[in-house]
Amino acid sequence: MAVELLQRVGLSKYEAEAYYVLLLHGPLTGYELGKRSGVPLSKSYEVLERLARRGLAFVQPGEPARYLADRVERFLEQTRADQAAVLGALAEALADAQPADAAGEFWVVRGREHVLAQVDALLDEAQTEVEVGIHAADDLPLNNAGLTAALDQAAARGCRVARQTLAAAPASPDLLALLVDGRRALVGTLSPATRSQAVVSADPALVLATRSVLATRGVLAPSAPADRSLVTADSDARTASASGHPLDWLAWEDRKHQHLWRSLRGGRVA
Repeated sequence: MAVELLQRVGLSKYEAEAYYVLLLHGPLTGYELGKRSGVPLSKSYEVLERLARRGLAFVQPGEPARYLADRVERFLEQTRADQAAVLGALAEALADAQPADAAGEFWVVRGREHVLAQVDALLDEAQTEVEVGIHAADDLPLNNAGLTAALDQAAARGCRVARQTLAAAPASPDLLALLVDGRRALVGTLSPATRSQAVVSADPALVLATRSVLATRGVLAPSAPADRSLVTADSDARTASASGHPLDWLAWEDRKHQHLWRSLRGGRVA
């Protein structure tokens, strides 16, 4: 675990292993490091020298030389400073590379984890009001303290927050409808986890449909059976914004993926 985390803050695999073993067993020679870690003996001194050049290890000259890891506190302090500098530079570099505003278009988020992350992002951006409707099993992540905390934070900023339970058709998937500031909507499914998906848009038709569902605590219809052709799915997609039904785009996405999967299987693609 520690070695993996060390790699995430910039050390190579061998550097991470060497630093961690030095902390546990140092001071060590290159030969001793190779025997106690996964670092090959042929590379042990090279890796230790790299740690020394990075200021992560001290060297005691001799035949052979011995190496001692620098204090953990100093390593962590330096890592925080380095990461902060990198993030600051990255923020400046990306400042002029913002994506074009496509808020009025329909975008699909796939996977429960990513749907919930988008929910958190929308709640963080809320300024005046939040309306959320849920039909979900008790063990779904959406029903834990995370959503409650995000809603509480929105309320603390002065947002009006309304939460309610949606009605649901029998055997329907776990569902979510979210309206932020009356102008951005997210509507989607939360089960099964790997096939969950949601539509996100500021399109007036989706906003109006979502507001209607939340106002009536209505039923969000499940997606249509996924046995139609991709041509038909494309036709459905072109009429989605006109119909205004919150799950039209989800149904189209589901049919599209089912069609592509069938095509792959029929073509004997592994």
